[in-house]
Amino acid sequence: MTITRGQTILFSALIASAILTYLITWMLSRNPGEGSVIRDQGPKHHTKKRSTPSTGGRAFLVTLALIGFPASIAILDPRAIIGVAIGLLSGLIGLADDLLKVMKHDSSGLKARYKLPLQIIVGLLAASASYYFMEDSALRIPFIHQSFNLGAWKIIIGLFCYLAIINGVNFTDGLDGLASATVLTASLALGIALWTTGLGTAVVPVTIIGICIGFLPFNWNPAKIFMGDSGALTLGGALAASAIATGLEVVLLIIGMVFIIEISSVVLQVVYFRLTGGKRIFRMTPIHHAWELRGFREPRIVAGAVVLGVIFGLVGWWSA
Repeated sequence: MTITRGQTILFSALIASAILTYLITWMLSRNPGEGSVIRDQGPKHHTKKRSTPSTGGRAFLVTLALIGFPASIAILDPRAIIGVAIGLLSGLIGLADDLLKVMKHDSSGLKARYKLPLQIIVGLLAASASYYFMEDSALRIPFIHQSFNLGAWKIIIGLFCYLAIINGVNFTDGLDGLASATVLTASLALGIALWTTGLGTAVVPVTIIGICIGFLPFNWNPAKIFMGDSGALTLGGALAASAIATGLEVVLLIIGMVFIIEISSVVLQVVYFRLTGGKRIFRMTPIHHAWELRGFREPRIVAGAVVLGVIFGLVGWWSA
């Protein structure tokens, strides 16, 4: 069996991203001066996590820039370059949010009136770059295994995918190991889908897998460090942009159904609360907190989410 140059680059990116993320995260986890700012509305037992460093996502930004970007250039894949660039821009928004939380000791961080417009700008950049600069940016329709050119609707669908995934990953980051484990399974499924369909290389998903592997030993329960918004938005942004650039937006929404469930629970709760004058559908959102309040321990909830992630990942990969 002959190992191709592309396979060598992918394997090298996987190993290098895992090692670099592990080393940087180890250094960040030893800084007790950056404790987490826990929101008052969260489960009461989460207050014990206040001393846990909360900006582990800085390791993701460094790794994506030093490993993902050179690997994308080396493998000559402009789609992967878009994924890396959008991941870095998304992560910078999250980093601003994290730093504001730490400096102000306030869980609100970057206000939504600034954060959402910035996300929309980055999402439009991802979708527009894919539509205008990629020769083939047709949308892959799940289950029928064909791609269709939908014109400028590609930008609208791409923006929706971007906002849903990055914010879904961000909401999922509420329990030890939950976001990093589910992003790992989603990246694996997306990488396999890219590989089998031939729509693009799997540089970005493989780099994300390496990042998650390097980070999980420190993030598993009990977590020694959290990824924060800088980490969640970096991973979500890179994952979403990789799918947008290859026409797999809708496929990613299936693969990342765990993230969609998480963000949907928040949206439904807010809408129902306002329409009914204060009534709730769930005891707390995102939905993983509702399971916590029902007496389920964090590792059990994470395990259940990973199982769901694997199932949806398989369905999404098959549908592509």
